[in-house]
Amino acid sequence: MSSERRNIELPYRLMDLSPSARIIVSYLQFESMINGRPYVTFNDIVENTGLSQRAVRGALSELKAKGVVETILDVSRGRRYLYRLIPSNISIIEEQVESGVYLVDVGVGVPSMMSFRVYRTIRASAIVYYTSHVPKSFLEYTKCTCASLPLEGTRPDQVVFIASKVTSSGGSISIVYDQLLDWELVDPYINAIKESGVKAIRPLSSVSPLILGIQLLMSKSDETLSFRRGNLGIRILRVNPGVEPSNLNRGLLFKVFEIRRINE
Repeated sequence: MSSERRNIELPYRLMDLSPSARIIVSYLQFESMINGRPYVTFNDIVENTGLSQRAVRGALSELKAKGVVETILDVSRGRRYLYRLIPSNISIIEEQVESGVYLVDVGVGVPSMMSFRVYRTIRASAIVYYTSHVPKSFLEYTKCTCASLPLEGTRPDQVVFIASKVTSSGGSISIVYDQLLDWELVDPYINAIKESGVKAIRPLSSVSPLILGIQLLMSKSDETLSFRRGNLGIRILRVNPGVEPSNLNRGLLFKVFEIRRINE
């Protein structure tokens, strides 16, 4: 592959772009964050945005000139051009994040499955506490300029003190953790925050193994999904792949996914 790059000193605001360019930026962001596809084709953009080919060409020219979109020539597929959003060159997330303490469950811990709200909240946080089960790539993906501190080794009263100071001034903090693995660790902190009188404790979650398991269970494929985080292997498999369950609750009961420790 060959690539053309431009250096942009300051990021553009989303609202500074033309309407067609804003639509394409939102689509590229969706493909990258939700579907895990950093590169898309011209036809992908046309088919999924509803814009005409002429509008897409004009918008892509604008975005390339401003350094918001990178063009890749993929010679392995018939010299086809691919397009990728450069997040550092545009301020996409502009919505106000309400003051509070956010409990952010990383779910499967894959950045491409991070929800927009989780992405926005982490970026807006003054301080992010994280557990050892949170993949570094998950936080690095947000390019958050906040202070990132390990939760382990931090006393609950210290977190309460920081939460009180930040929220009283209209800011927010996030505790990023894995709900499957860290609940016993995080629970004392949550209780301490509640007892302190700090209001607005807001739970958030990315795509969880349970959600993936439900989707897999209700699909017609016999696909098995597996991924690894640290010394933990998580495998998601369908129940009776050849037979659709007649009772959803019974089918889900303790069978949606299994977790096993990997000895290293």
